[in-house]
Amino acid sequence: MKSVLRRGTERVMRALMRSFEERVDDQHQRLVGKIERLEKRMDAAIAKGQGEARLLASRFEHQGPSTKDRGPRPRRLGARVPQHAHELEAPSAPQTGETIPTESIVELAACSVCGHQTFTPVCEFNRFLLSEIAPDAQAIRADYALCHRCGVVVARRRPVGERFRFLVEHFEETIGRVSVDGQRGTKVLGSRRLSDEEREQLRARAVQPMFASEVPRQRNRQHLPQLLRDRLAVAAHVEILGSLLKLEQPRVLEIRPRFGAIGGALRRLYGGETFALPLFEAQQLLVREVYGTCAEHLLDYDAFSIPYSGGFDLVVANHLLTHAVHPQHTLATIRQRLAPGGHLYLYNEPDESDFLESGKSIFNTLNAFHLQAFDGASLARALQSAGFEPVYIGHHHDNCIALAGVAGDGAAWDPISKKQIARRVAKYAQARDLGILSLPERLQGVFASEWDAVVQRAFAAKTLDFDGDGNLRLRKR
Repeated sequence: MKSVLRRGTERVMRALMRSFEERVDDQHQRLVGKIERLEKRMDAAIAKGQGEARLLASRFEHQGPSTKDRGPRPRRLGARVPQHAHELEAPSAPQTGETIPTESIVELAACSVCGHQTFTPVCEFNRFLLSEIAPDAQAIRADYALCHRCGVVVARRRPVGERFRFLVEHFEETIGRVSVDGQRGTKVLGSRRLSDEEREQLRARAVQPMFASEVPRQRNRQHLPQLLRDRLAVAAHVEILGSLLKLEQPRVLEIRPRFGAIGGALRRLYGGETFALPLFEAQQLLVREVYGTCAEHLLDYDAFSIPYSGGFDLVVANHLLTHAVHPQHTLATIRQRLAPGGHLYLYNEPDESDFLESGKSIFNTLNAFHLQAFDGASLARALQSAGFEPVYIGHHHDNCIALAGVAGDGAAWDPISKKQIARRVAKYAQARDLGILSLPERLQGVFASEWDAVVQRAFAAKTLDFDGDGNLRLRKR
């Protein structure tokens, strides 16, 4: 009887101790988490305090910290930055150009790529903020936000329909290049429609030998050097596709080719048929004349379709996902038109590191056609959300490239983690602060209400420093 009672007592005590130990472990973990959060807050407060102290010292003493206190400066200093909002000029509104349709703007309530409805705003303006001439006041707003599921940054305000077509017709002005009216001669990558005379001149030059020897140099050569440059530039993509895919008489569709060099190379090496959807008329003519590719239709980023019959073994798309107005529809259309075992290859998709890591202005980089932005991991999730299975994700000349096949229906994929969201949102916040501080004086007043806070954050992040005269300046990378 005593042994029974002893065993019972031991079981009860073990159960009580197990419960007690679990509560102790739980409390310990919570305490550790609180201490870690407190340390982060203390570090942030110390950094902020140090920045505020130096700013305050400069305000009263009108000079920066001594060379002894600063130590050697690893970076050169750039443009002067006002320290306080009261120093800013009143912002000047951009002039308006030709009349643009005003009704064709959509405001998205969900991610344009995966349809998720939770996101974090990261930047409100596009490149039109910097333009002296903008289509209208609404054109400068894009309201970029980072999706909490696929991780793609999407423009929640975007032009569609007639408004988007207007911007395509004024392509050069929209992306900050010389306007069509200011162009001389026939621009083989330009948006301008060709006259009959220009069309014949371009045909005559297109049939000239592409490999024109530099020695001996011939006078009055009529060849188009852009064709050889493009052929050499895309050779890496031909190598990637030939190495990763087994191509036998493939049926290939090129979306927004420059001049059709990838399709031409694949047909030369593996046979098959090539089709193309160029963006502009001059490219359409050259794709046909130089490579014999069927190019009866132009690309429409807004009302995307594939107006050729039959399926395709390979779709090669240049700069597509970045500019697609309705990326879910665009990717779904491509998926439907792929033949069994077919693949999609995306190239020249800008990586967000172009403005998050390089010190470039986020406002200057994100022009009105940049409707999606991403890194390699988010590009992979974007493809998975549309029913593709990534085969290869990489970079070429700092741009993202992706090869993907068709995944099975209902294939699962992992969303972006909370840690990744926090990291990328923080990087976008720093890039936005740098973009604000890099603005010309006529635009700095747009951000007067938050200027002082932006300066403090940038100083703590070591984006700003004082020169020898106590002026606050951007630090060059």
